[in-house]
Amino acid sequence: MANKRVSLYIAASLDGFIADELGSVEWLESVDSDGDAGYQAFFDNVDTVVMGRTTYQQIFSLTDTFPYSKKDVYVFSNKKAGSADEYADFVSGNINSWLNEIDGESIWLVGGAELVKQFLKEKAIDKFVITIAPIILGEGIPLFESDHRHHLVLEDVKRFGQFAQLVYRNEE
Repeated sequence: MANKRVSLYIAASLDGFIADELGSVEWLESVDSDGDAGYQAFFDNVDTVVMGRTTYQQIFSLTDTFPYSKKDVYVFSNKKAGSADEYADFVSGNINSWLNEIDGESIWLVGGAELVKQFLKEKAIDKFVITIAPIILGEGIPLFESDHRHHLVLEDVKRFGQFAQLVYRNEE
């Protein structure tokens, strides 16, 4: 894994939720943003996209076209592991073993919370790019459900309209 870098690039509410209690991220659209919050620049620099099955399924309810078609896409899913569809390969198992098997070097961990927890447990996230939306949801799916402590180093803070983007690197 020497040259592989995994980045978690994700938006969260001010109170730390990545989706509401129904798993929806539509609340993000209700907040005015200034441009794309650096998304396109980030996206242009990744070659591989990985996400959980629920996140993958949700993409199709948000857009008519699959947004990651020019990237290698992997979906962690115990139900479909070992299969593929026109957009993604479905995988399961140990995160570090999977990272060693793939060709990609710049990997975007899209979500969701359960997969983030697994990557954290394996200490497989190198960079955290968390864009905070100016909304308090009160309940929902939390970004971090980790039972381990992780020490991070702040690299950058940017403002995009009403959004604040925090960039951390893993110290471990």
